[in-house]
Amino acid sequence: MSMPADLSTIVSIAVSVFAIMDPVAAIPTMITYIEEMRGRGSNDIEGFVKKVINRTIIAVFIMITVFSLAGEYILRIFGVSLLALRIAGGVILMAIAIEMLMSSDKPERVSSGDFAIVPIATPLIVGPGTMSTLILYSRIYGSILTLLGAYVALLATYPLLRYSYRIMRYMGTTALRGIGKFMAIIIAAIAVELFVAGLRDLGLVRE
Repeated sequence: MSMPADLSTIVSIAVSVFAIMDPVAAIPTMITYIEEMRGRGSNDIEGFVKKVINRTIIAVFIMITVFSLAGEYILRIFGVSLLALRIAGGVILMAIAIEMLMSSDKPERVSSGDFAIVPIATPLIVGPGTMSTLILYSRIYGSILTLLGAYVALLATYPLLRYSYRIMRYMGTTALRGIGKFMAIIIAAIAVELFVAGLRDLGLVRE
């Protein structure tokens, strides 16, 4: 039995957004910040992680909501066509996938500030790839379906971040990086689909 079209679209968007946000690959860097920045003398690591992640999730929630709902208007303001965005989005996602495959983890670093927001929420979780994807999907599928799919991806992201300290302890950095490499392959496949769709719209590629 096949899923209804809207449900299938939401699931497809959720999988794509989750792969591009790639919270698993962000865990090692995030734990490094938590270890370095948490207050001295605080032995309640679980409580501290919960506080940081709650702030991160709220920030991510706000950003994906804005880009999902405002994507159509952003395109209109700048006069960007769906065709151009598909090709540009494919190029951006491919560059991100290659960077993920070549690097050991997500490399963004800061030395101070509210690290729950910067760099964890952005650019570690919601980076240029996520932003451009949400804008693109809001144009293709509409803001509501894009928003629902993004929220599903966020729901899947929360437990990974909330229990990241335990995941890191039991799985180790090597296993997490391996999962990150797999996510990079998924992102590369999405990039190819977007790029080919753009070329097809130009009449350069046949069905």
